[in-house]
Amino acid sequence: MSQFNYSQYQEVVNRAQSAPGTSNAVKVGFFKLKADGEDALVRINVSSLDELQFATVHQLSAATKWMKVSCLNEVGSYSDNCPLCKKVAEGDTSIGKAAKKVYVQMLVAYKDAATGQYSTAVPVIWERPAGFSKEIATLLKNYGNLKEKVFKVTRNGAQGDMKTTYSIAYIPVYDKPEAVSTDFSAFTNFKINKHSYWEKTAEEIETFLATGKFPEVVKADTATGANEAAKNLIPNAEADAKIEEALGMKPEATPAPQATPAVEEKPAADRPARNFNGFSF
Repeated sequence: MSQFNYSQYQEVVNRAQSAPGTSNAVKVGFFKLKADGEDALVRINVSSLDELQFATVHQLSAATKWMKVSCLNEVGSYSDNCPLCKKVAEGDTSIGKAAKKVYVQMLVAYKDAATGQYSTAVPVIWERPAGFSKEIATLLKNYGNLKEKVFKVTRNGAQGDMKTTYSIAYIPVYDKPEAVSTDFSAFTNFKINKHSYWEKTAEEIETFLATGKFPEVVKADTATGANEAAKNLIPNAEADAKIEEALGMKPEATPAPQATPAVEEKPAADRPARNFNGFSF
């Protein structure tokens, strides 16, 4: 076997850990322009309307930090499948009506108010009413693949103004990677239902309505298996195998299993607090 140093080893480990199927290490935020007249340069991760992601969601009250939960009714259906819809119909004002949303993936360079310079682009989701997809359709018709274009988005309306709108203008002078990156890899394996809203069963929703809390869910977190292994000082065989394969090493034969004392693992809470700031209208 050839020799290698630590830097070479770490490079291979990083490649193995970022391979398809592994968790996304880059944090994807939410697009936000706070004040009237603020603007930002954006590159939209859309080349076809089929790439847009939609969902119908209910927004809960401030007591749940404005949590959003997927509606259980199919689009266009008004059946009794969704307990949240039923509560809204009964007059519960702590639950928002089912609202159709579109989630637009973008790379955004925000403008510094003091210097007038634009920042390094960061990956974000822009949540808008589903009707905003018509504006995306117009942009596609006029400019083609939006990933190849840079637009300036400007907010028109003060913070809290329910009539706030956004204007989108094509800015050819910024059509270069130095201005706004063309690297959309942050959205590889990205799942909108793990980012912008919760998906809960009818039973879980009924529990929430009765207790004010969703039941905790125990699951095997394979994406963070290596981290859990490190914390417990137990080698992660699958991660090691990927690294050894990347290094060109022949995996060692798996030893025969031996009886070991049973260890009871305590489940971790599966409900991270999320702060859904602001509203979309």
